[in-house]
Amino acid sequence: MEPLPLVFVRLPRPTLCIDSPDALLNRSRSHGLGAEKPTSEDELSRLQSAFTAENIATSGSLALTAVLPVTQSSVSDLKSRLGDILGYSQYLSDIIVLSPVAVIPRVRRVLLSALASGGHSAHIELTVRPWSTDEEQDSATLRIASQATSPFVLILCENGLDAIDVRSREALMLLEPFSTMLPIGPRGFVLRDSKHICLSSSRTPQLATFLVPPFVIPATFISSFGFNLSREGAYGIWLDLGKCIARTRADSAGGFVVGSGEGLGSWCSNMTEDTALSSQKLPIISNPLLDQKPIELFANKTRNAGVDSTLASGTFLLVFTSLLDLTRFSGVACRWRQDGHKIHAALFVRTDHLKMAVLTGVRQLILEDCNLDYHFLPTQSSGFELASEILTWFNCQPITPDIVVTTISKLVLLDEVFQPKTASQNKRFTVIHLPADDLPYCDWIGSLTPRELENWHKPHIDISVITNDRPHSLARLLTSLSSALYFGDSPDLRVNLEQTADRETSQIVESFKWDKGQVFLHRRVVHGGLLPAVVESWYPHSTDSYGLILEDDVELSPLFYAWAKLALLHYRYGRSEDRSSRMFGISLYQQKNLELRPEGRHPFNARDVFTAAGIDDPSTPYLSQIPCSWGAVYFPEHWREFHAYLSLRLSEYAWDADQVVAPGVRSNKWMRSWKKYFIELAYLRGYVMLYPNFDGYVSLSTNHLEVGSHVKDVPKEVYLRKKRLFLLPLMALPDLLHSNATGLLDLPDHGLPPWDQLPVLDLLGLPASEETLVERGSMRRIELTGCEDTIDTVHDVWDLLCLHDPLFDL
Repeated sequence: MEPLPLVFVRLPRPTLCIDSPDALLNRSRSHGLGAEKPTSEDELSRLQSAFTAENIATSGSLALTAVLPVTQSSVSDLKSRLGDILGYSQYLSDIIVLSPVAVIPRVRRVLLSALASGGHSAHIELTVRPWSTDEEQDSATLRIASQATSPFVLILCENGLDAIDVRSREALMLLEPFSTMLPIGPRGFVLRDSKHICLSSSRTPQLATFLVPPFVIPATFISSFGFNLSREGAYGIWLDLGKCIARTRADSAGGFVVGSGEGLGSWCSNMTEDTALSSQKLPIISNPLLDQKPIELFANKTRNAGVDSTLASGTFLLVFTSLLDLTRFSGVACRWRQDGHKIHAALFVRTDHLKMAVLTGVRQLILEDCNLDYHFLPTQSSGFELASEILTWFNCQPITPDIVVTTISKLVLLDEVFQPKTASQNKRFTVIHLPADDLPYCDWIGSLTPRELENWHKPHIDISVITNDRPHSLARLLTSLSSALYFGDSPDLRVNLEQTADRETSQIVESFKWDKGQVFLHRRVVHGGLLPAVVESWYPHSTDSYGLILEDDVELSPLFYAWAKLALLHYRYGRSEDRSSRMFGISLYQQKNLELRPEGRHPFNARDVFTAAGIDDPSTPYLSQIPCSWGAVYFPEHWREFHAYLSLRLSEYAWDADQVVAPGVRSNKWMRSWKKYFIELAYLRGYVMLYPNFDGYVSLSTNHLEVGSHVKDVPKEVYLRKKRLFLLPLMALPDLLHSNATGLLDLPDHGLPPWDQLPVLDLLGLPASEETLVERGSMRRIELTGCEDTIDTVHDVWDLLCLHDPLFDL
């Protein structure tokens, strides 16, 4: 039904605004909502002064929109009720009559008659809006009120201003100088002893838990809360509105009851919880700006107790500052929805004040994969004011999210904003702050479960660079580090300079700017060589500390960090079935050659191996016993164990230096390589590392095979031929004009497989089971030590080697 086409020119009016009553706040902190009267003349004076004309300043507009619902039974009295409203028209700019469709013809006739009779200001615009019978009256009233363009809205019931005394009418029409920082009206309730008690208005304003129509309210409250309110008990949506407003204030007030008290006693005597409102239906809120199906608000906020969060559906809240941000992140949101999770989205977009009320509402982003409903919440705030506004909105949402994703800086929007709203909600939410520029490259995040994402902030990856006298290689590595995406994380960087580092290398390090985290520079006093340079370059400070070890001839993909974080969250913080103490790290480099076979270097293609082995999807990542030295993340407990193992091995406390530990592998001849000893440990323990397996050897790191400790200076042709064996294509950022798929999810079922579905390869690149590797290591341990005792302590080298730690004798 088209709205009544009556538009009038609005005449200019005085502009007024009212300061916040600080004195009232002080009183409320002392006496709370339960106080019926001020306890002294001074308090009464302070309370009344908060509402007097002295507190009025001339800035802002008091333009008012009245929303009047009519029903089948009340339409006959519509003309007289309009006359009551028009009799107080100084600040009135609009009257919106909310009518059931069947009654609209009668309403139009009444409006035409009222206009023809004159007696009202010509600047008032009258409009008829349809009211669906699927909606409750309070929900429909609030929905229409959200479309008002004036700074204040008068919420009425079908009785209009009937039985409302003159002083209350003047307050409702902004003619009486009450504070307009909160809803004000003559009818309200206060919570006392777990019961809602009706408040009789008096000349002294009273703090109320919530108001019921009629009342006047700042339009910003409706735009902040109006689209997610739920019906609570007998008082419908008004109780929840009052609670939302109360959460934003130190005095926990949802409004003020004002008036003279005349004629209110009978209303209070008839208003009980049983008679206030009888309907218990959930509110259905239609999108006022899009022709779409209404969205039913969520009624139950209770989680499924005792259900594993990796399997149960999760709830995600997305808080962005533009529609572009939501669009860029939509692939992740759609993936989560397809996996059975609930998605809520809110856009706090800076908008011109005059457009705020018109634009506010529930909208829908229509996409190829799914449609996303979102709350469009125009704002004029920024910085901490925006954070406060988001908090106000969040506190009134009927959701308890598991994960909050936002593009607003953690320095502005503190994580504490989204923490439990009540003491009974002891589960803290994880807030993930993503830079807006990183959103197009976040598809991999969609493959993570709520359980994995709840641990987003736990793993801390320390980046450790080892360099000596290759300044150009170092510059290339540092450039690739600076160009990578870190998705809001702040990894620390440690640069380890050898004692023999040249001046140019030192200058590059000293001039390098790292704005992600802290930078540490370490320079050796005595030349140690590559083995101690690598082993001593990093040591974990906690069980959530991970070391990315990089020699300076490595170059990284801009998505290397995403691959590392994806694998860490899945295999270290996900389901218990996907976590294994046998996994010691994550390789960024994709194997193209096998170096450990006795006959020498051997070409390798994991996909060919898996196809020959009959594996269903040969594109799967896999586990290998070979430690990677060309870009890999090492786990804390395994690196500590390696330190202890290396100390015993080099001191010959366990065996002679030339003792072969891992039989049949070429690394036994690498006397100055740290990898030789890590391979030994991996063999004895049955340890494995995760490797990528993308098509065409696309990798997250590559090696440029620069001349150095383990690369000899050879003729150029020989060098280039050898370099081609190790140089891999790096995974690049996608061209967003064609696709935003990063390639990280070119995996079976577009996600990392469960642990028990990962293929396992031994040191020679041959398929084996995890049990086989453990058995091999156990048998070799018996051969070397003669000790057949079961290993009791995980990651304890003394236990592994059947040695007695002399420190226990001290």
